[in-house]
Amino acid sequence: MEIEQKTINTMRKLGLNQVIQAKSGHTGIILGCAPIMYAVYAMANFTPLDPSWINRDRIILSAGHGSALLYSTMHLFGFLEIDDLREFRQLGSKTPGHPEITTAGVDASTGALGQGFSNGVGLALAESILQKHNKSKLKIIDHYTYIIVGDGDLMEGISYESASFAGRNKLNKLIVLYDSNSISLDGKTSNATIEDIDMRFQACGWNVLNVKDGNDYKSIMQAINSAQSSDKPNLIICNTVIGYGSPFANSEKCHANPFNEVSANKVIQDFGLDTTAFTVDNDVYRHCQSLLLEKAKIYNQWQKTLTKYRLRYASEWKEFSVDTKKAVSKLGKNEFKGELSTREIGHKLLNSISAYLPALVGGSADLSKSTLAYIEDSDYFDANNNEGRNIAFGVREHSMAGISNGLALHGGLLPFCSTFTVFSDYMRYSIRMSAIMKLKMLYIFTHDSIAVGEDGTTHQPVEQIESLRLIPNLQVFRPADANEAIGAFQSALCYEGPTAIILSRQKLPQLEKSNANATLLGGYIISAEKDKKELNGIIIATGSEVELAIQAQQIMQKDDLSIRVVSMPERELFFRQDKKYQEKVLPHKMTCRFVIEAGVSNGWYKIAGLDGTILGMDCFGESGKPIDLYKKYGFTLPNIIKLMDKTIDKNKTKIDSII
Repeated sequence: MEIEQKTINTMRKLGLNQVIQAKSGHTGIILGCAPIMYAVYAMANFTPLDPSWINRDRIILSAGHGSALLYSTMHLFGFLEIDDLREFRQLGSKTPGHPEITTAGVDASTGALGQGFSNGVGLALAESILQKHNKSKLKIIDHYTYIIVGDGDLMEGISYESASFAGRNKLNKLIVLYDSNSISLDGKTSNATIEDIDMRFQACGWNVLNVKDGNDYKSIMQAINSAQSSDKPNLIICNTVIGYGSPFANSEKCHANPFNEVSANKVIQDFGLDTTAFTVDNDVYRHCQSLLLEKAKIYNQWQKTLTKYRLRYASEWKEFSVDTKKAVSKLGKNEFKGELSTREIGHKLLNSISAYLPALVGGSADLSKSTLAYIEDSDYFDANNNEGRNIAFGVREHSMAGISNGLALHGGLLPFCSTFTVFSDYMRYSIRMSAIMKLKMLYIFTHDSIAVGEDGTTHQPVEQIESLRLIPNLQVFRPADANEAIGAFQSALCYEGPTAIILSRQKLPQLEKSNANATLLGGYIISAEKDKKELNGIIIATGSEVELAIQAQQIMQKDDLSIRVVSMPERELFFRQDKKYQEKVLPHKMTCRFVIEAGVSNGWYKIAGLDGTILGMDCFGESGKPIDLYKKYGFTLPNIIKLMDKTIDKNKTKIDSII
């Protein structure tokens, strides 16, 4: 048996060992896809001694359910210990059920089908963008992105969106290897689709190569060699057999785990290997080590190139660190007067930081003229212009977010992407992955409420902002004016994770006592009560509704009511402050609380309490002028004052206890 084939079979064995040990996992892809995985790892440039090497070839297993195969390969190539494989799918292990970037050597957290494909397109885009830093004899960014996908990945719409984008932008350093076995979890793929994948990708502007026998690793490597000289993104269709070598081959039965230890060992024995679990013959280790030594030579040569580059182009190299300190300091120097929509403010702030943050790149889902999320002094990125910092994502919200995740994963770039708030629903899972991977990136969502007006129910976000707040690790700011927008952008640039900034289409005044620094605390007293010795109630609001809250306060103060107004642009951030600060802003004994936000009320009960009142939108809006909609749904001064009076009356006995 050739050592290459023995290595492939060893990968299969270790994969089966993991699934049998864990009593869960997916075996079909382990047996069918191993030659593809071997070919990629044998040819890709990387080193386990520096897993975060910025010029390494990226390897994405979009079909993340095949993680046991990935971990087997990572062990043979020096990223994982054999004991890590024994801990497959166990709590706290380096080998979770689907790949996660917390494991050194994993380039993207994958699992939900199609996400890895989109991330890989983003990684290839990042490589193309960052090539602008290369010099004629000093190339520091010059790598490939490999993605291993299955039938399910290519059924998901995000893969089509991403493939179309990649073809348009000629991301020729992208090589996708398609494990095509025509079987999915519920049976033959023909039960669900009859499309010609080859023709689909050609139509998207890809170079398509076919490998008739997916077990022929030499043919796969030849196809990769050919793809490396292409001027288009590449799809290599490898015709494989799911569950190859087992009694369950070519059947949906082996998508998951139909094996017991005896049947698994029979397959391992048929592959010509010792059935002792989690053992590897020394000649396999030696073979993989010899491949690693060749990769190390490439890595060491790159380090020499980098040394020269850093001496000659130190300032450009510093840009790769994505240092946001200077941009943060400049944000506070922006001045705004008069009534402006927060999307207009956001546009100016984005452009003010772009001058001090060359790593900032991004775009919108064909809505830049509406969201105003674009960099003024830059062109669009194009295959012939990698200096362009604006990205034309097209009407592809989901892939826009997934590709942006890839940009963030690569390093050296800080991505932003933008659309209307209501369309964040199209991006939901990719936003979730941003949060899981704690990727530093910026979501700019505009048209933030029923004030969208005449566009009607379909375009008026009601539940979206609250829905975004449910995602752990995601900051969600809804600023009321310029100062709060400045604070939101400052927080986004400092936060090690994703931030969504929700901006208005309608114009808003600059509030007298709004505060950028206080915004960093999530919530603060924007307008204090009239009488410091007496407090009748607190109004809490966000965004455009803060102005209404202050106006209501002023009217009620004329009736000798002492009302405090709290602006809460980032609710969950407020809850992360110490209890002393929270108590200062919202005394726990003050149960007379009134929350105003033109969105669903569900998440505000933690603030309002059982005795408080929430004026929200627990229904969909309608088509009409914004002023008419606000009147219909009660966002008017008379109604706010009426509801606040009722809340005060309800809480009188409780208020007495803290006066």
